Amino acid sequence: MNFSAVIFDLDGTVILNEEVYGASFLAILRKYGADLTGVDLVTPHTPGIGMEKNWEAMKKKFGLPQELSVSQLSHETQDEYHKRMEDVIVRPGFYDFQEFLVEEGIYTALATSNNWWFVEDELKDMNLSARFNALVTREEVENPKPEPDLFFKSAEKLGVEPELCIVIEDSEAGVAAAKEAGMKVVVVLNENTERGDFPDADLIVQDFTELNPKLLDSLYI
Repeated sequence: MNFSAVIFDLDGTVILNEEVYGASFLAILRKYGADLTGVDLVTPHTPGIGMEKNWEAMKKKFGLPQELSVSQLSHETQDEYHKRMEDVIVRPGFYDFQEFLVEEGIYTALATSNNWWFVEDELKDMNLSARFNALVTREEVENPKPEPDLFFKSAEKLGVEPELCIVIEDSEAGVAAAKEAGMKVVVVLNENTERGDFPDADLIVQDFTELNPKLLDSLYI
C-alpha cells in the first residue's frame, strides 16, 4: 500500500448525526428567543467546525445575551443532543471498511472538532473507541478545522508522515483542513451535500460501501 493511515472525521462521516445536531442547536436558539426567520431548520449550524466555534458565530448572529457563555450554550446543546441519541446511527459500511483497513495493516485515527467531554459518551455508547489507533479532539490542538491542526496531530499520534495519510470527511471545512495538511481526502456525501460542493476532494463517494483499501491506494497513482 502507498498509504499508511486513514483519519476519519466523526460527525456526519462515521456517524450520521448532523440533523440531530441541527435539532439540538434549534432547541437552544428557541429557548433563548432567537429569530429564526430565514434559518435552515435542518442544519442551522456549520458542519465540521465543532460545537464551541459554532456557538461563537451564532451567539453574534442571533444577538444572544452576553451573559450566555459559549461553554453554557455548548453544554445545553449537548444535553439536547443526548436526548436524541437514539436517532444517531453509524454510517452503513463503516464497520466492514474499518476491518478491511485493519486486515491490510493500515492505521486508523479519529479527528473531531468537538471536545472530549462531548464525544466520550457517544463513542462508548456506539462501541467506536476501540476502532481507532488514535483519537484527537478539539482541546488537543490550537485551532479547529478548517485549520489542519487536528490532522497533523493525528498523524503525529500514529507516527505516520502526513503525506501517507488519507482523510475521510463530509464537510468543506474538513476538506480544506486535510488539503492544507498535505493529505489525500475522500468525501462521503450526505443528503445535504453534492459532488460539486467539494472541488478539491481526491475522491467522492456516497458511502463506505463504495470504499476499499485498493481504491484508496489508487489515489497515489
